[in-house]
Amino acid sequence: MKFSNLLLVSTLALASAGVALAQAPAGGPPPGGGGRAALQAACGADIQANCASAGRGMRQCLADNQAKLSDGCKAALAALPPPGAGRGGPPPAGQ
Repeated sequence: MKFSNLLLVSTLALASAGVALAQAPAGGPPPGGGGRAALQAACGADIQANCASAGRGMRQCLADNQAKLSDGCKAALAALPPPGAGRGGPPPAGQ
């Protein structure tokens, strides 16, 4: 009885891990994703290794350490819009 429970739990754990690993390609941003969540997913290890204490200056820290970043993180960083884009920014000249 106990062996069958252990077998069932092990099977469920392996199936769950397989589903979790199949969600996004390793080392790259999530499909169709963008922005902060994609950057976090692709750059988690790079952030821990190079920018753990950067706080709100995370994007600048990643840019400053670009030579040390993984290929997936570099791609996610390049896919982001320029800082301030779409946030209203300064008004056009003459207004």
